[in-house]
Amino acid sequence: MKFTPSSERPRRGIALAICSMVAMLALTGCLSEEPKQQVDTLYFGGDILTMQGDVPEYVEAAAIKNGTIVFIGSLDQAQRLAGKRTKRVDLHGATLMPGFIDSHSHVSIFTQQMTWANLSPTPAGRVTQISDIVDELQKTQREQGLAKDEWLLGMGYDVDYLAERRHPSAADLDAAFPETPVVIMHVSGHMVVANSIAMRLKGVTITTEDPPGGEIVRLSDGQTPHGLIKETALIVHFLDVLMPKASLDAQSLQLNKALNYYASKGVTTAQEGAALPVSVEVLKYAAANNLMPIDVVALVRYEGLQELERLQPIVWGEYQGKLKFEGVKLALDGSPQGKSAFLTSPYLTPVEGCDLSCVGIAQMTAQQFEKVMREIYGKGIHVFAHANGDGAIDMLINTHANIVATMAPEQVDDLRTVAIHSQVMRPDQVNSYIKYQILPSFFTNHTYFWGDVHLQNLGEERAGFISPMRASMDGGLTVSNHSDNPVTPIDPLLGVWSAVNRISINGTVIGESQRVSVYEALKAATINAAFQYFEEDSKGSIEVGKKADFVALDHNPLKVPKSEIKKINILYTIKNDAVVFQRDDYR
Repeated sequence: MKFTPSSERPRRGIALAICSMVAMLALTGCLSEEPKQQVDTLYFGGDILTMQGDVPEYVEAAAIKNGTIVFIGSLDQAQRLAGKRTKRVDLHGATLMPGFIDSHSHVSIFTQQMTWANLSPTPAGRVTQISDIVDELQKTQREQGLAKDEWLLGMGYDVDYLAERRHPSAADLDAAFPETPVVIMHVSGHMVVANSIAMRLKGVTITTEDPPGGEIVRLSDGQTPHGLIKETALIVHFLDVLMPKASLDAQSLQLNKALNYYASKGVTTAQEGAALPVSVEVLKYAAANNLMPIDVVALVRYEGLQELERLQPIVWGEYQGKLKFEGVKLALDGSPQGKSAFLTSPYLTPVEGCDLSCVGIAQMTAQQFEKVMREIYGKGIHVFAHANGDGAIDMLINTHANIVATMAPEQVDDLRTVAIHSQVMRPDQVNSYIKYQILPSFFTNHTYFWGDVHLQNLGEERAGFISPMRASMDGGLTVSNHSDNPVTPIDPLLGVWSAVNRISINGTVIGESQRVSVYEALKAATINAAFQYFEEDSKGSIEVGKKADFVALDHNPLKVPKSEIKKINILYTIKNDAVVFQRDDYR
C-alpha cells in the first residue's frame, strides 16, 4: 500500500494569522523528539503545489491535525511535529495539490441522470443518429426492467452531432414507444423532447400556451406540439418527471453515489447549481445523515425560494455538516449550443421553431429581472446569474449598475456577484465586469465540445471570444471555470486542458488570444473558485489554517506537455484528511 488513510463567513486577516500561530505553538512546544500534541498526518515525497501565490510554489511537506493544515515547509521541520501515532504518507513522486472546487454543476440532476439512457455523442457516448437514441432507450428500458407504462428518460442528445441535424420529434419516439412515456433531455439541459403519450400525461396539447420564458415548439400547422419543449416550459410541465420523488433514504444513497463520482475526479467541493424544494429536502437529509463524502455548495433557484422560505428559513453562507446554501440562482437565458442563449445579433444558422431574426430566449424581461435582483440584493443574499448570450449579459450588467447606484457603499462592498457561463461576450462587457467586479464562472469546455458548432452558429469573431478568460484575468477579475455537469463530464483536468489549449473536438483552435497558462487554469479550479464562494480562507490552497482537502495526481500539470493535461490520472482524493477516493490499481 502506498497510502493508508486517516480516519459566520471568515475573512482573511489578523484572526487567521493568530489562529495559525497558536496552533503551531501548541503543536511544536520546544520541538522535542516526541511532541505532546503530535500531528495526525504528514505528507511528503512529491511535488506539493500550494496554489497560494501568483506563481507556482512548492513545499517539501505538509502536516495535518484534526483535518486542518498546521504546517507547510521543509521535511526536516515537519518531522519534528510527528510522533509514533502520526501517519506518514509518502507521495512516491505524485503531485499533491488542493482539492478541485466545482464552481458550477448540477449535482441533483446528475444524481437522477445516472440511471437514464446515455444519449451523448462521442466522446461521452455513442449516439450518431436518431435511431441510436431509440436503441439506447430500448436498452435502458430492458436492462432496468421497466414496464411499458413506466417513464423512460434519456440525457445528452446533441443536434449538431446527429446525422439528421435536427431535434428528434414526438413522432420519432412514438414509433418505438407507443405505450411508454418518454422524455429525452438535450445536452444543454435547457430543453427536452417528449413523445405523444408523455405530452398527453403532462397536459401539453394544441391549446397549451407557452409560459413566460419558455416555448412549446409546434409543427408546421402552428398548433400541434412537435415534442420539443424549451426553457421554462420544461420546468412547468416535466420537472416532476425529471426529479421524481422517492424515499429520502433511496435518494440520499443515490446522491452519495454521485458525490463519490465527483470525488473520483479530484473534487472536494461540488455545486448544486439550481436547487428546488424537491432537491433541497434530499440535500438536507443526506447532510444530516453523514451521506456526503465531500462538501456541497447549493444555489437555490429563485422560482423555489419563496416556497422554501415558507417551509423553513434558509441559513445562508454557513455549512451545516457538509452542506452550505450559498446563494440564489437566477436564469436569464438558455444555451448557445441549443441556440436559446439570448443574443443581440441573430444566430447564423436556422433555429427550430423560429423563422426570422432568431436571437434566443430571454427567460425574464429587464423589468422583471431588476425587480428580482433588488429583492435578492436587499436580503443580502449572494447572487449567481446564469447569462450565456451577450443580450442576457447586457441585462445583468445594466441591472447590477442600476441597483448598486442606489445602495450604500458598505452594501456594495464585496458583493462577489457571479455570472455563470458568460460565454457569448463582447470585449466591452468584459470591461463592465471589471468596473463592477462581476465575477465570471466560465465554461471553456465549450471550445472543445462545440467550438466547431459555434463557428457555424456565431461566426469566427463571436466564437473566438467565448469564455474570454485571458481578457478577464488580465483585467484583474477572479475567474473560475466549470463543467456544468452533466452538460459536460465533471472532470476539472479537462477544464484546465480546455482553458489552456482551446482546441475543438475536430482540432480547430477557438480563440487563441483567450488561452491562459496552466497555473492560471489551475487557480480557476481551486483558489479562485473558493473566492467566489467566500471560502478563500479555508479552501483552495495548501496553507496553514486551511482544510486538508487534497488531490494527488500521477503527473504534475505544470510539468507535462499542455496537450497531455487531460490524460493525467487522479490517484486519490482527500477530504478533511480522510480518503474519499483511491484508484483501485494504486497500491
